[in-house]
Amino acid sequence: MDFSIAHIWGQMGTVAKSVVVTLVIMSILAIGVTVERFVTFRKSKIQSIGYIGSLLPLVSSQGRLREAVGLDQRWQSSPVAKVIGSGINEFVRGIDSLGARAGDPAEFEMVVDTASRMMERVKERQLAGMRKGIPLLATIASSAPFVGLFGTVFGIITAFQSMGDPSKGSGGIATVAAGIAEALIATAVGLGVAIVSVWFYNYFIAKIDDATIDLDETAGEVLDSMTREGRGFAAAAPMPPQGAPPMQRGPITSPYPGGGPQRY
Repeated sequence: MDFSIAHIWGQMGTVAKSVVVTLVIMSILAIGVTVERFVTFRKSKIQSIGYIGSLLPLVSSQGRLREAVGLDQRWQSSPVAKVIGSGINEFVRGIDSLGARAGDPAEFEMVVDTASRMMERVKERQLAGMRKGIPLLATIASSAPFVGLFGTVFGIITAFQSMGDPSKGSGGIATVAAGIAEALIATAVGLGVAIVSVWFYNYFIAKIDDATIDLDETAGEVLDSMTREGRGFAAAAPMPPQGAPPMQRGPITSPYPGGGPQRY
């Protein structure tokens, strides 16, 4: 008996063929998501490394954080650049709006807190963008075996129908071989699609975790640099002159009847 793929395909029923076509479509989607995510992650990693290398000298030096404004525009595909750039831009705008009050620790702390919350919001948006397509991989990985099993069940049903049909040899091995082969093909295709999808799903999840660590560490370094900038503003703030006479208080009217003006 001919067990070639073409012959087995010709012997398949409508349900089994639909299952195999569905699995092929699922595999194409999984490959598309895998290739797109792989290219995107590789490009973002390279650009993030370049941005961090350019940012590090500015963060490590006192008073150079303002020079990092606009640096993120050179690294458009870097999630780190977008997150850190938004925080630095917010920080510089806050400092400029404070003006002479930048030396006030309370005011400066509010500016740093605003920049921190801005980076946190942008980080969540970037991570959501990095997870694009990953849920589809998870869905394919979890459902492909069951789709293949669905085709397997109908293949076994076809085999048993052939075994019970007297016109087909009353259930000889050759009679049921096509139905069993049909069932095994559906199972094999489903398992193959699921295994590959799980591999790449776990790979991309690990890449997202690595990117999250890079974002958190870089944001922490930038916030430390902002704090050092605040100490510099506080040190440069004018202090009240030493030995200044204490403020004289004027007369305070006593609230008691007949008390008259008194000094305290």
